[in-house]
Order: sequence, then C-alpha cells, then structure tokens
Amino acid sequence: MGYHTIKEGEQALVFSSGGSGTLVVGPRRVYVLRGEIEFLPRYVADQNQYLEVKYRDGRKENEPGPKELFHNRLEIESVRVRDSIKLDANHLLVVYKQEEGHIERRVVEGPTVFIPSAHEWLHEFTWHGSHPNDPSRFTPKGNIFQQLCRVPSQFYYNVRDVRTKNDTLITVKLMLFYELVDVNTMLNLTHDPIADMINAVSSDIVSLASQRTYEVFLQDTAYLGALESYPQLTSRAERIGYRISKVVYRGYQAPQRLQATHDEAIQSRVHLKLMSESEEQTQALEEFKLRREKERIKLSKCISYSTLTIFMPNTCNIQRTYTYTGQLT
Repeated sequence: MGYHTIKEGEQALVFSSGGSGTLVVGPRRVYVLRGEIEFLPRYVADQNQYLEVKYRDGRKENEPGPKELFHNRLEIESVRVRDSIKLDANHLLVVYKQEEGHIERRVVEGPTVFIPSAHEWLHEFTWHGSHPNDPSRFTPKGNIFQQLCRVPSQFYYNVRDVRTKNDTLITVKLMLFYELVDVNTMLNLTHDPIADMINAVSSDIVSLASQRTYEVFLQDTAYLGALESYPQLTSRAERIGYRISKVVYRGYQAPQRLQATHDEAIQSRVHLKLMSESEEQTQALEEFKLRREKERIKLSKCISYSTLTIFMPNTCNIQRTYTYTGQLT
C-alpha cells in the first residue's frame, strides 16, 4: 500500500485485490492501494550465451545474446542463461531437429560457436571409458560427451585371460591407434566404437594365442605388432567408419607363480651363458699361452750349422775345414 517507484531499467507486476496483474515498465511511480507489487527478475546473456525461454503456453525459444529479458511470470514459465557451445578445429557436434513430423540429423564441424534452436538437441555419445585407476581397463558408460574429436587418437588395452595352446593363462598388453573416417557410417552402425574395437582385438589375440604354446608365444612376438595379425579388428573398424593405423605390442603378463619360474629360468640361462663365455675366454687364453711357449721352445732348440774354411799361411796352402756347432744368437 502506498507509492512505489519503478526505476529506469526495471519492470514490475502490479496485482489488484482481484488478482489481475499489470506490467509496469520504469521509470514510473505507481500507487498501490489494496494490491501488491512484484519486481521482475532480469536475465542478461552476452555474445557467448543465449537465453532458454519456456512460455506458459508450451512454446520454447532460444534467444542468442547479447539479450536482456525480464521474467514476466504471467507469460513466461522459466528463463535460463545457457553458454553457447564453442567448437575447436577437428571437433564436431551431431545435431537432431524435429520439423514437420520427422527428425533430421546434421553434423556441425568446428571451428565455430553453436547455439541450438528451440527444436534442436545434441547427440550424447556414451562409450566405454578407461578406468580412473587403470587406463588399460575399460568400463561401460565410462566416457559420456557431446563433442566428437576427429584427431587420430589411441588407447591402452590389456587382453586378459588369454589361454595358449598348452593351457597357460597370460595377459597381452596392447596400444591401439585409430582415426575417425566417416561420421555418418559410425552413427548408423554402432553406438560404441571403442567396445567394438576391444571385442575385435580380443578375438584376434585369443585366436593367435590358441595356436601357439607359451614358449613359442614368448619367442615369436614380432607378429603382434603387424596389422595383418588383426583381421577382425581392421575389418570391424573399417565397417563402422574408423581406420586402425597401428597396433603396438607392449609386452605380456603371466600369473605370478609362472612368471617367477620363468624369471628363474631366464636367470639360469643367462648365468650359464656368462659362465660359458668366461670359460671360452679362459681356454682361449690358455691356448694362446701354450702356442707362444711352444714357439719359444722351438726357437731355443733351433741349431745352426756353419762351415768355416781357414787358410793357414806358410803351409803350402793347405786347406782345413772346421765345423762349428752352436746356438745362434
């Protein structure tokens, strides 16, 4: 009750005692006798934002900024300030729009600033994601996002409980490099490409290990780094719009008891090899000493024979021959 001042830049609803409301835009001074006055909250969106407005009649509008709006509850149900979506290069959004009874899909690629219209919504990707405590272990619905990156990427994965031909269980550690080629193919044929790749590479590893014993598997691991060894992975990735560029073999892990036995065998082989090399060097040194000693003995026993002819004077040139036997010096 009394006079009220609505300043410039403000708006208010004045309700009468009968419940009817009137919008008052400032600057203005009004007198309220038996009713009440309600100042309207003001919402502002800058150039990187938009206003999500829901009207009482069911309409919905997204008004891009810069924009100012007063929440008149006689007409508007709710007002929210939303941030626009900034897309970097090599990022994209999948946008759906309902129009005239059917739904259309389009791909928005960056770099750009995207503001959805009132009848549009974004596709939400729900993929397998790496575990926070173990990057090589993946969990369902572990990676939920809206912006899809087209930059080539990679992930670690350990294929666990792989059984060799002689029933030895091991874990094979891999690193997969992949690249998105066709977005529409991916959207049409899979909802989780990471899960598809994991299942395909696991199948390839199980098939390879089942044909080899544990010892052969450890000796011949070069094939694990060749793409030809992963036919199911490469074919499945190509089918869902991806390309596998490389698979890196990072090693293996055996059960603790088997690994301890294997480590002891490796240490024993290394020790024997070192002893063999040391013995070979010792034998070579002994042979060298014997050979040199033999050469010295041979030289010391070498005898040289010399014939000396002496002419005696005043003996009618009588020639006498003496033979000298001795060691050459």
